[in-house]
Amino acid sequence: MKQNSLNETHFNRRHFLKGLGALGLSSIMPLSLKSADLDYSSIQFDPNVYENNNAQTIIVYLYGGPSELAGNLTNIEEISEKSQNPYPLGNDNYMRITTNKFWGNAGGDAMERMLASGDMNIFRTCYRTVDNLKAHGECTSQAQRGKDTEGGAGVVANLASILYHKGMVDEPSGTDDIGKSIPFVTMEGESTFFYEDDLNLNAFLKPVAFGSGSDNPYKRSMSCSESRVLNKETNQTVANYLDTMAQKYNPTGKIREAFERRVTLEQFANDINNIALPAGVTYPENNVFASRLKTAMNLLIFNEHTKVVSMGSPGLGGWDDHSNAIDRYTRRMTQLMEAIEAALAHMQAAGKSNINIVVFGEFGRNVNYNNSLGWDHGNNQNVYWFGGRDYMNHLGIVGETEVTGSNARIYTRPKNGSYTFQAFSIAATIYKMYGIKNPEILTHGNPVINDLLA
Repeated sequence: MKQNSLNETHFNRRHFLKGLGALGLSSIMPLSLKSADLDYSSIQFDPNVYENNNAQTIIVYLYGGPSELAGNLTNIEEISEKSQNPYPLGNDNYMRITTNKFWGNAGGDAMERMLASGDMNIFRTCYRTVDNLKAHGECTSQAQRGKDTEGGAGVVANLASILYHKGMVDEPSGTDDIGKSIPFVTMEGESTFFYEDDLNLNAFLKPVAFGSGSDNPYKRSMSCSESRVLNKETNQTVANYLDTMAQKYNPTGKIREAFERRVTLEQFANDINNIALPAGVTYPENNVFASRLKTAMNLLIFNEHTKVVSMGSPGLGGWDDHSNAIDRYTRRMTQLMEAIEAALAHMQAAGKSNINIVVFGEFGRNVNYNNSLGWDHGNNQNVYWFGGRDYMNHLGIVGETEVTGSNARIYTRPKNGSYTFQAFSIAATIYKMYGIKNPEILTHGNPVINDLLA
């Protein structure tokens, strides 16, 4: 489209709606909250726990099913002996084993430091037995709903609805209250964590998309940039035109308010991304986890109203290491753990101890080093929980595994008598740290992780 060729009579509704950009129609349509999916009267809630914990959570979900080996090399000699292909034991360039049996080349050095400082809990026996599923879609659906079913709302959507009904979060009033309008944030796009099912959340309870660094989802794209002039005499831009159209053709209400709110959200996102780090705090460069965690930590530190930020590793197959696993897995896990270590330093330098970071995936992997030099889907995974000192105990390393299976199906399982839990207990733990006293009714009976919450 050339300059000055845009005519108001041809600027139809289709063009106008495209100008909504990252806000999305679902986030601005008036919706009422109904309780079709939750029985709020049966949910026991303690506002004192909610207020005292003042919890804020970053969920790092590792799509594709992460191997447990970065945090659990306790059985590696036996595994290598039984495996189709031996592991590169004795070669410190590939597999250096740390004091606590972490994989030094796969983030283990950072893990040792965080364990020693009391900032990391690692649970080595999150062992899936429900339906013996090892499929990406079904396992992610269940893990992010916090229960062994395909139906129902996601963990964060449930939490949002409950906190609203218990009077812990309320609707913001006007653009001056912009921080209250983003209690729940996604840095990964759509996610089952936020799936509503029949909840029909109020607009401000829906997840707000947030980007890291220069990635601001509320900044208009180049096709609608501030610099694209339509009328040289008046210097009118496409952006000016969209704002004028919003006022002219929409009655007072959600759509008009969304155009007004976009500018505020764009500025808010820019402000968060541009906050200077505390002295002495640095994040690793060229690290996608670091850039996201830096933004998430800035957001939580400077906006007390944001309760949960969810982020995923890029792409479903990010941790689906069926082949050529060692080089890619070690590099990726090192980036993740070094980014988390920097985020914890950031939090502590800001004087915060109420933020926690939980890391897990949909399932684990077998430990057989297959003929493609990778690992196939399995049942056992690690769950990592960092920070949250105001309300979390430091348990360190929990759970012991043993090796079982044969041929291509070699895997670890909890030792007899060792503590173990399903991934659904992660959801129960999140619910409880936010004041829900009986979270098991939301997780099909799966309890809170033992002793983690103070």
